[in-house]
Amino acid sequence: MSLAAQTLAILRKDLLAEWRTKERLSPMVFLVLLILLVFNFSFALGGAALVDIGPGVLWSAFVFASLLGLQRTFAAEHDNGCLDALLVAPVSRTGLYLAKALANLLYLLAVEVIALPLFALFFNLPAGAYLLPLPLVLVLGSACLASVGTLFAAMAGHTRLREFLLPLLLLPIVMPALISCVEATAAILEQSRPGAAAALWPPALLAHVLMLAVYAVIFTTLSLMLFEHVIEE
Repeated sequence: MSLAAQTLAILRKDLLAEWRTKERLSPMVFLVLLILLVFNFSFALGGAALVDIGPGVLWSAFVFASLLGLQRTFAAEHDNGCLDALLVAPVSRTGLYLAKALANLLYLLAVEVIALPLFALFFNLPAGAYLLPLPLVLVLGSACLASVGTLFAAMAGHTRLREFLLPLLLLPIVMPALISCVEATAAILEQSRPGAAAALWPPALLAHVLMLAVYAVIFTTLSLMLFEHVIEE
């Protein structure tokens, strides 16, 4: 089988398992909803609060939700003893990593699609063409989380305290990308202020988008290089 066929086969297996159990998406969506509700009842939202705290709230919710999903990346294979069988199967480690990373990316994007309308409702986000760059920021930010998180999920999966070890490993490494995600989202939401000249592409956005793209490429490459050694430890 080619690398693409191996990747798609593992990805299809993970997506079918998630479709039947909902063991990742359900708690991820619930956590994001809970965080948005807490901030909705804690602050007078809308107006300046949308730009001041909205991006931080949004990406904090996504990061904590992604931690829930990442912890289950290899949990099923560990729990039922299938990981060793998967490793001795004629499947390349690159294909295994890509399938798991793509699955994590798709789960997080699905959560974001569900959460964004709720965020718009709770934060009184006005609709407009200025929001068109937001999906690009969400995809790049999610790719950064998935690329690094999949590697650290494999690393933490060998320990009994993987629920505690994964955040300790992931959050310091992903912090530069998270800062760019928040700043890029803030630059977009800045256009929603009353009287602001809504720009389709704010000048401050380009640097953060480039940062996220470079981060995703670099850490995906590093993860591909290190994954084989990490998964077989």
